[in-house]
Amino acid sequence: MTRMFRFLQAIWLPILLVAIWWFASAKSDNPFLPPLSVILKDFMQLWVFKNVPIHVVPSLINLFSGLSLGVVIGLLLGVVIGTSNSVAKYVEPTIDFIRSIPPVATVPIFILIFHLTPWMRISAIAFSATFPTMLAVIQGMHSNNKTLLDTAKVFRLSWLQTIFQVRVPAAGPMIFSGIQVSLQVAFVVTIASELLGSGFGIGAFTQNSSDSFQIVDAWTGVILMGILGFAINFIFDIVERRVIRWYLMSKKLA
Repeated sequence: MTRMFRFLQAIWLPILLVAIWWFASAKSDNPFLPPLSVILKDFMQLWVFKNVPIHVVPSLINLFSGLSLGVVIGLLLGVVIGTSNSVAKYVEPTIDFIRSIPPVATVPIFILIFHLTPWMRISAIAFSATFPTMLAVIQGMHSNNKTLLDTAKVFRLSWLQTIFQVRVPAAGPMIFSGIQVSLQVAFVVTIASELLGSGFGIGAFTQNSSDSFQIVDAWTGVILMGILGFAINFIFDIVERRVIRWYLMSKKLA
């Protein structure tokens, strides 16, 4: 019942907005703003399940390949920087400079380096996903409870044991928040990287439809992006609650 209530909390506003869109566009004769009923009919024909292997699967492969690579790199760099003040002193100015660049703006740079290849898209996604996770890990390391660290010393845990058995788990809630931001940024960069010179992917389909004035098809691509983004974040929330259940339970008891 609680899970169903949370689900209803998440979807009531989208349902309301869809209802408003449905009635507001019902009599539209604007070719660029077609009725939602027409868009949904085309959506069913295109995406259940005709174009899923052609466009959705490549997008998801690029997204999760780049995200996995970026999260792993972010975790490793975050642990090193977050546990060493000397390393942090030398690299933080560079990190602050690079992370201030909008992730989408780096896509042309990766095109210059890797050309229009799948590796270009995965690299751009991984780069964009690295920084939110890395910064969350660094912040999590800095916020570790001193009593917890002193206890690790009393039990004579090694450096690696202290990092992976004490400090990283203690920073788990903050790390998951960073990974969620990485997921959202990676999804945006996935679509952006497909807009440029790609024949496959949701972004490529939407761009090609728009360029050929197939406006209804382009709208279906936009709707699909929203549905996928919602579904991926919803699944991530479920996984996060299971992994850091101990933290959520402690917050309830506090």
